[in-house]
Amino acid sequence: MTLSKPRTEPRTEPRTKSHSKSRTAGALVLGAAALAALLPAASPAQAATCSIKPYGLIGDYWTTMGGANGVFGCPTAAEYSLPNANGRKQRFANGQIAWSPDQGTRMIVAAYAANGKAVFRWGPTNPFNYDYWRVYWTANPTQNMPSSMALMYPTYTVKAGSRTSGKVTHLPPRGVTNSNGYASTYTFWVKGCDSKVLGDTCRQGYTLPVSVNV
Repeated sequence: MTLSKPRTEPRTEPRTKSHSKSRTAGALVLGAAALAALLPAASPAQAATCSIKPYGLIGDYWTTMGGANGVFGCPTAAEYSLPNANGRKQRFANGQIAWSPDQGTRMIVAAYAANGKAVFRWGPTNPFNYDYWRVYWTANPTQNMPSSMALMYPTYTVKAGSRTSGKVTHLPPRGVTNSNGYASTYTFWVKGCDSKVLGDTCRQGYTLPVSVNV
């Protein structure tokens, strides 16, 4: 709001002019203060906060993917270990993240939903690297899967891209939605393999599984 400058009274003597300026300045200050008191205070944009705070390698990955405002949303459970397996895992509102050290010191596997599709990402596998990847996956239930997905079920190879990381996307089942608002739960594993003349090798085996509802 812009306050127009009051019209100056005709000058009759120096003393009158001085008093007029003083009263005008005081009115402007009081008017601005009153206006500021009436206007709502501006508040900075607040990022979503989670009651459970991810930590370690899983927490680092979650943060790089946008944290609470990213694709995973907030955790729904604390990080936990799996029986008879190395590594850690955590569930989120929109997927899962796992640390799978048997396939690489900082190896992360993650599944989440984006743009109506299931996304599965993995890496880095350092110090290991591979000629290609073999993805194993399950769907629960398996009905009404797109034909492109049915042909790839339950395993397929990925030969393009990086030797230490990868990403695939899967379409959800068509025309079905359960009472929880999704059609199926997809679960993913991956292992890196090397092409050999006498038979391919996949020495580090499959990662821990991660799941997402789509």
